[in-house]
Amino acid sequence: QVEMDIVEKLVKMVPCEHDDLLNVTLRLLLNLSFDTSLRNKMVQVGLLPKLTALLANESYKQIAMCILYHISMDDRFKSMFAYTDCIPQVCAFMYVEVISCSFACARLFLTHRRARTDTHSVCFISGNGLKTLMKRALKFKDPLLMKMIRNISQHDGPTKSLFIDYVGDLAAQISNDEEEEFVIECLGTLANLTLPDLDWELVLKEYKLVPYLKDKLKPGSAEDDLVLEVVIMIGTVSMDDSCAALLAKSGIIPALIELLNAQQEDDEFVCQIIYVFYQMVFHQATRDVIIKETQAPAYLIDLMHDKNAEIRKVCDNTLDIIAEYDEEWAKKIQSEKFRWHNSQWLEMVESRQMDDSEQYLYGDDRIEPYIHEGDILERPDLYYNADGLIAPDGAVSPDFFSDYHLQNGDLIGQHPFS
Repeated sequence: QVEMDIVEKLVKMVPCEHDDLLNVTLRLLLNLSFDTSLRNKMVQVGLLPKLTALLANESYKQIAMCILYHISMDDRFKSMFAYTDCIPQVCAFMYVEVISCSFACARLFLTHRRARTDTHSVCFISGNGLKTLMKRALKFKDPLLMKMIRNISQHDGPTKSLFIDYVGDLAAQISNDEEEEFVIECLGTLANLTLPDLDWELVLKEYKLVPYLKDKLKPGSAEDDLVLEVVIMIGTVSMDDSCAALLAKSGIIPALIELLNAQQEDDEFVCQIIYVFYQMVFHQATRDVIIKETQAPAYLIDLMHDKNAEIRKVCDNTLDIIAEYDEEWAKKIQSEKFRWHNSQWLEMVESRQMDDSEQYLYGDDRIEPYIHEGDILERPDLYYNADGLIAPDGAVSPDFFSDYHLQNGDLIGQHPFS
């Protein structure tokens, strides 16, 4: 099918006036869209805008949606949806058919942090789009729809500020009474709202979130996915000075250290917990608690040379702040850094010495034979004459010595060597 350029031939028939032919063509394209290379070909020949135009036709809407969903699975093509009206139409369908459209829309909006900002989606959300989506998600407690909202909240800029009106609605969902999967998405959405004007202390007090967050930090109290979102949420709210102090007084820092011990093999957990410490050492109240009342600095020193680069980076930044404000810990941190660099240097030297010793032990075909393998004096190529080295055959005529004595005197007679 690839060799016959089947995709190019089919695209020419989308759309067409013959309903049955168009229906069969779309179904064949759907089957072909399961292949990655053929999906790539569909985008190259301009099928994306044609499918978007078919979304307005009730007869072909569902099958066009399925093909678009397959295309949206490739990160390379997500940004191309910004040049069509696909996302606003899909979101509009979701108000009526939330289950069938949530997958496509969640895929089209950001599924990870590296995806591009979609200009058309931002314009759509800035109207009543976000309000309608939020209302529907909260009414039906739909975790997939809430996942899409969470993906939207990852956008920086004006989009993120639109969520301020819904912080209370999201915080009200954080409880043990709701489904865990739905709560995870609500927590993740709140954790994305890194807004300087947001009063997190008021939110935590109003909805009594501190006891819930602290309880979930206990190892084994909930699934790891939920616990990780709780840690990320704590890292976000700790950016606020008064909120960080509130968390410190509640005993969350020792709970985080306990969780760190339990999840020390999980790099994501370790990195997020250290990031909480990093946020808290910026504030004097929480910095004093971390330095004077906990062993967090000692854990940070142990993790300073972790194999994970992100963990090392966060540890170094946190320890630099601690060293700046506490002289005693500054000496310990400096001593540990010196000990580490010294051990690394010694290891390098020992490694080089070992390589040299192995070279002499096992020999090397690239070096000359050793003395015990032959008399070094039996090397005529090392003898010098007036012009340099003597020829490698070692042939020296008696005239050489006679000429030498005449020019330089009888050295043998002047110096009675034995």
